[in-house]
Amino acid sequence: MKFIDFFSGIGGFRRGMELAGHECVGFCEFDKFAVAGYTAMHLMTDDEREYISTLPKNKRVAEAGKEEYRHGEWYANDIRRIFAEDIPKADCWCFGFPCQDISVAGKQLGFDGARSSLFFRVIRLVQDLEEKDRPTYLFIENVKNLLSVNGERTSLNFSLRWTKAGTMQNGRLSTLPITSHKTEKEFSLSDILEGEVPQKYFLSKEQTEKIVFK
Repeated sequence: MKFIDFFSGIGGFRRGMELAGHECVGFCEFDKFAVAGYTAMHLMTDDEREYISTLPKNKRVAEAGKEEYRHGEWYANDIRRIFAEDIPKADCWCFGFPCQDISVAGKQLGFDGARSSLFFRVIRLVQDLEEKDRPTYLFIENVKNLLSVNGERTSLNFSLRWTKAGTMQNGRLSTLPITSHKTEKEFSLSDILEGEVPQKYFLSKEQTEKIVFK
């Protein structure tokens, strides 16, 4: 299926979705350094990457940000300035929206915070589309506290039916079944993720404690 990569960072969602056989038709990212990395890894040809590597380091980001290296793929740099009708049609919208206002490591302003409230910008874009043009799936990533920030369960009634909370923490994963209003088919994140992940991708106990208690 076709998907859009919102809040794309350097393309973690894209990498996983493409490995699963899906096609990215556009991305949105605000940070110029992330855009440069994303473009270099996912969109440039080998020759273009080779050319970028010959430039002085202080010129590579600006060069990689040029439209020509995206080869016609849709791109937007600020989700707050997108109009729904400008977004390519896709079956799935992927987004790991900012977690700073939700994480227990922050001030926990929740969806009242300027960053994490961008979630509602995505929902508004979906609502602004005609029914036939809306994505069938929203593939959302965020921190565990998403479901309980501000002492209340977060309601995402517009397009997803939530059952029991699904989270990933310290290498343990439980997933959240969701149902598409269009197809009525229920699926889970575990249907998409790889079953066996090399140990090198997990934080050790010592590494986790340094991050949590620093």
